[in-house]
Amino acid sequence: MRTIILTLTAYFAAAAALAQPAPAAETVVLQNARLYTMAGADGGLIENADVVMSAGVITAVGQDLAVPAGARAVDARGRIVTPGLFAPWSQLGLVEIGLDEESNDSSPDGEYPHSASLDAADAFNPASTLIAVNRAGGVTRAVTAPEPGSKIFGGLGAVVDLSGAANSVNRAGALQSAAMGYAGAARNGDTRLGAVAAFKDAIEEARAYAANPGAYALRPRMTGLSLNDLEVLAPAARGAQPIVVGANGAMDLRTLIKLKAQYGLSLIVLGGAEGHLVARELAAARIPVILNPLQNLPSQFEDLAATLSNAARLHAAGVTIAFYDPPSGSHNLRLLPQLAGNAVANGLPYAAALAALTINPARMYGVESRYGSVEIGKAADLVIWDGDPLETSSRPVAVYIDGRATSLTTRQTRLRDRYRDLSRGDLPHAYRGAQ
Repeated sequence: MRTIILTLTAYFAAAAALAQPAPAAETVVLQNARLYTMAGADGGLIENADVVMSAGVITAVGQDLAVPAGARAVDARGRIVTPGLFAPWSQLGLVEIGLDEESNDSSPDGEYPHSASLDAADAFNPASTLIAVNRAGGVTRAVTAPEPGSKIFGGLGAVVDLSGAANSVNRAGALQSAAMGYAGAARNGDTRLGAVAAFKDAIEEARAYAANPGAYALRPRMTGLSLNDLEVLAPAARGAQPIVVGANGAMDLRTLIKLKAQYGLSLIVLGGAEGHLVARELAAARIPVILNPLQNLPSQFEDLAATLSNAARLHAAGVTIAFYDPPSGSHNLRLLPQLAGNAVANGLPYAAALAALTINPARMYGVESRYGSVEIGKAADLVIWDGDPLETSSRPVAVYIDGRATSLTTRQTRLRDRYRDLSRGDLPHAYRGAQ
């Protein structure tokens, strides 16, 4: 009972914080930074750089900039500054405790009738404790999306910020999710033949519905997709919305290349363990890959050629890449820089690793004009690091989202501080310093 009370207290405290109006974004000037803008070669590196942030956007980037009247100057001398990290795949805000059904909205159970029409924005919880944890690791934007349930398509994903504000969904309907490879086969007669047939059928039926909804609704349907699913799937079916497709094997990736060419789809590969085997083909087809650069031990037949050099080889072939860590789901997006550092250790250029953490995910989802780099007119998402961001010992000392300095306090830091002093007192440790 005591555990439940403490959990509820923490939750309602976070919810109360959401109800407070956010302070107006002040004008801030970061000075003397080692700045990776991610605009240009070598990560757009500028030594002794200044950045002016005003009204939530970047208004000036350069050296020896004048401090505007009333602005607050922040000396970043000796510090590396990067754009805020952009997590390209997660269920952030959809899951709090993976094994607790009540706090896990990441995927429907059983033979639930809806699939493509499920929308992450409908269940996103900006008060999730995982948001503060990942923000403290430098993540400022993320994609959150449902995982496919019993059907190939999983539903709509959204681009969100990690401010914790109630209005932190930046772009709803940013993507559709789908499962192919063996994951798709397992949902369709346990054969890839069935997965490809079901995928094609869904695309063609969505197009047919969009062309004449009234007539379509009167005819028999065999797809297993509801009319709402078909309506929501229409933008993806005509190539106007990216589909993030889970696939790993070289054979499955070649199938996706053919499907893109046949239907004019916009596809993003999630996984791509054997992507290096078809890297040039993926590059020619302009299909980006979100991968785990630490995957080198096969867990299934479609991963047999997994290698630590996958990221470097995909990049060398011209494939746009970004990183994710499947086991961590949404709890450890803050570890993405460690994945990038390991990719560098296995041949990926340093600037390319930073791009995979920032501008590349923004490009994948068509929001690069707003996020992912430090350029005039873009959202003022910046991180000041206490060391090399790709080193495991480095941490952010400041994280700005839309020009506002955000809190680096998390539930973990509160627990650390609460139990730092174990001496006896008038109150139990759980109640000392309670507000």
